[in-house]
Amino acid sequence: MAFKELIPKQQGSCLQIFFDPEGDGQVQSGRGFAIALQRLLSPYEGVQIRKASIDLYQRGMVGLCGKNIYIGTHFDHRVPRVFVEDFMNARGSVAWFGYNIWQMGPRLEQDLGLRFLRSARPDARGSFDEIVYEGGTFKKSRSKRAFEQVELLPADVSKFVTLAESRNSRTRELVPYIVRSKNRFYIADIPEIENSDHVSLMLAEILARFMEDPTRPRSKPKFIAATE
Repeated sequence: MAFKELIPKQQGSCLQIFFDPEGDGQVQSGRGFAIALQRLLSPYEGVQIRKASIDLYQRGMVGLCGKNIYIGTHFDHRVPRVFVEDFMNARGSVAWFGYNIWQMGPRLEQDLGLRFLRSARPDARGSFDEIVYEGGTFKKSRSKRAFEQVELLPADVSKFVTLAESRNSRTRELVPYIVRSKNRFYIADIPEIENSDHVSLMLAEILARFMEDPTRPRSKPKFIAATE
């Protein structure tokens, strides 16, 4: 795959993936998505990947690895306050997928420049079923496991960069889908990477940015845009 060209050789580093434990009301499995992410990260040689329930988090654990990811699959699952604090104060790259971003409280707007609006469920107006990325547009999965997207309102565009957008194919409304604010990344749902080559390749490229060494010049994305 093209994204392999973006990967610097990293030795002796580690990455932690925290996920919501299994419970009622989950559309996708946090542990299952963590395993899927681990497969996408397999070309990174020498990176030790650790996976754990977010409920086991203790203060300072983010600092044990240079890269950390949280997967929020359970709506309003209580994220430990100490994790939120460590996430916001992390020196290394951190990423947050899906639900519970609102538990950042005022810091979501103060630090990331974003405001939580709602969990955008499909309704009579349609849904955010398209992704706009690197000049191309492609469909999200339409399976029953499709995850509700978190709808964010840009509050201060000077504090973040939009890497991808979601579009409602019926109303044509665009909202941020993947954003980066310094060393922090946010992805507004849990993408079904196993059911879409386009989504899988896009996420691999986003992970390349997440994994990159900040001391190296950034490689140009190799994504081949496609419209479906």
